[in-house]
Amino acid sequence: MLHELYVLTDSQIFPHAQWPDRVEKIITGGANVIQLRDKTLRNHELLEHAGKILEICRYYGVPLIINDRVSLAKKINADGVHIGKNDQTVRVARKYLGNKFIIGASCYRNLYSAVRAQTYGADYVAFGSVFPTTTKPRASRCSFATLSEAKKILQIPVCAIGGIGQKNIQPVIATGVDLVAVSDSVFNARDPQQAATKLAQPYIM
Repeated sequence: MLHELYVLTDSQIFPHAQWPDRVEKIITGGANVIQLRDKTLRNHELLEHAGKILEICRYYGVPLIINDRVSLAKKINADGVHIGKNDQTVRVARKYLGNKFIIGASCYRNLYSAVRAQTYGADYVAFGSVFPTTTKPRASRCSFATLSEAKKILQIPVCAIGGIGQKNIQPVIATGVDLVAVSDSVFNARDPQQAATKLAQPYIM
């Protein structure tokens, strides 16, 4: 079941060898879903790190989603994949992976794309960037109104992403989204466990 705080890894600051430890701290801090996102290594170079992170996620019962790399997700038997604009289509990924894998799709601010992804078998869709973000500084912006409308017309979970942190998470939650995805504000935090806990608190108050 996908819900609540969704944390993505980030290649900007910490070396890959430190990722498993940071992921574990983030999970114990309150993250409900982890996404392994990396734009620097090839699949075979990322394989060892992905395996270690998967072991941690399995231990805590938290789904591990692999960004872009459908073949890697299948190879390590991750819980799912996330499909971006320039990646394989949801329909192709579903055919390749079968029905047991979670498939998420980036829809940016396009409700039509979200409906289409749902039709083709996506398990959740992501909208963003909600706020300016250092991870994707050129990303287009997605309004709160789009998030609210997505919740009305879709039957699958809706995820908000982009520039979200402790200071601005409340209005995002108010739109009714099922997941709030973050990267820099948690993964690159000095204390990732504490950062995850602070962001997870609005869900349990």
